[in-house]
Amino acid sequence: MTADPADGRAVRRRSSDDSRPNASDAERFSRGRGDARGFDGRVPTPSVGFAALGALAFVAGLALPDGRAVLFALAGIGGFAAVLAFELEPERAIEARDATRVYETSARNLARLAETIGATGDRRYAPVAGGGPGGVRLVVPLAADRPRSADAVGDGGEAEAETLSLEPIGAPFVAELERSLEDGLTGDPERLAEQLTDALAARFEIVDRADPSVSAEDGRLDVAVSAGVFGPVDRFDHPVASILGVGLAVGLERPVDAIVLAERTGERRVTCRWEPDGTSHDDADAGDVDG
Repeated sequence: MTADPADGRAVRRRSSDDSRPNASDAERFSRGRGDARGFDGRVPTPSVGFAALGALAFVAGLALPDGRAVLFALAGIGGFAAVLAFELEPERAIEARDATRVYETSARNLARLAETIGATGDRRYAPVAGGGPGGVRLVVPLAADRPRSADAVGDGGEAEAETLSLEPIGAPFVAELERSLEDGLTGDPERLAEQLTDALAARFEIVDRADPSVSAEDGRLDVAVSAGVFGPVDRFDHPVASILGVGLAVGLERPVDAIVLAERTGERRVTCRWEPDGTSHDDADAGDVDG
């Protein structure tokens, strides 16, 4: 799989019952597209051929009384095969580079908003609005000298300072992942890290590779990620960092701080920190996210 988001490959929208993605699916979609333009429906498939065959057989049956029984039977078979093939066809696909453009625009707008209202560089994914991924918020503290100035400034959980509270991009991804897992997201940090990184690389195909390193005692997860669909992972609420932050917040049932660092190899490292079991808030706050 190539890492360049502009290669024109297609990304398939999955249902919660889909198995792990097959690389040949994306290649087949990309070949079927032929160019970088979007489309509203499905690509041409065998269902169209079956429907045409059924229609031709029906018309021929009207014109040829002697073979009407056989031709009408073929028309019925063609119609049934067309319906069956249509139901078995892959879902609509979109170009990876088109999805990237949409995300990049949203990320730039959010970054400008955060800068305008005086938000800090801290990123915390906190379960503040109920259970599950839908209850997790991206909480960005505001500078102490900035007044409350927008409706987006809201509940930051237990934080005393004013915060920018947003719905994270990773929430629907984590919800989809949680529905697909027989036992849901685990509360064990090491196993949870495997679930999330496997989903990033295999299920959602957002990155080509995601290698986790977990220290449950320190409350820390480091994930080395290669280039992927949505470009550099240090952008505002990038899907990689967002999925990791939301997934950890849901599985561990506690706030998770996230930061993205550049590696000497050119790769990026997403570091997530949380308060480990048996650690007081004071001890957790004393730790440096950069480690």
